[in-house]
Amino acid sequence: MDFSQEITRLLGASLLKEVDFVPVEPDDIEAPYRDLLHHGRDMTSTLAKFHGGKIALKVLKTRRNEDKYLREVILYSGEKPVEYGLIEVHLNHCRDDLRGRILAETEPLGGILNDSGIAYQSKPVGFLKIAPGEFSPDFFPPAGGESLFGRYNTLFDENNRVISRILEILPREKP
Repeated sequence: MDFSQEITRLLGASLLKEVDFVPVEPDDIEAPYRDLLHHGRDMTSTLAKFHGGKIALKVLKTRRNEDKYLREVILYSGEKPVEYGLIEVHLNHCRDDLRGRILAETEPLGGILNDSGIAYQSKPVGFLKIAPGEFSPDFFPPAGGESLFGRYNTLFDENNRVISRILEILPREKP
């Protein structure tokens, strides 16, 4: 599925603005990235389970336009970066207490939603591959000439309203 036009507006002034990526099918994603990306769960709990520890958040950049809040983040397990994320949150579809926690910029969105107990669904829209050297931020370990993988995901509330649209990129794991 070609979802690139759908995410173009998210890219804006992000680190991914000039990055070329190729939509791929889940079967074209290498292990362990396929299992980390191809599921209907949030990434925060998936990464916590995989890395065996709590996931922390570092916010790189934010932008707010009325009820839409965009943040560019890195998720960490200890000192290790485990995801780059570009997240658009529809604040008008979030309870007041959740809005406050999201805007405090101290917790990953998945953790906030899971802690709140609200019913939500995670529905991946598509998966992507980034060619070697296309995305080499200094916070990711060197990819060693290997491609990176990610997904474009949408979170929906119990009324099927969009809570968030998320572009998630994983760093290479050391063998």
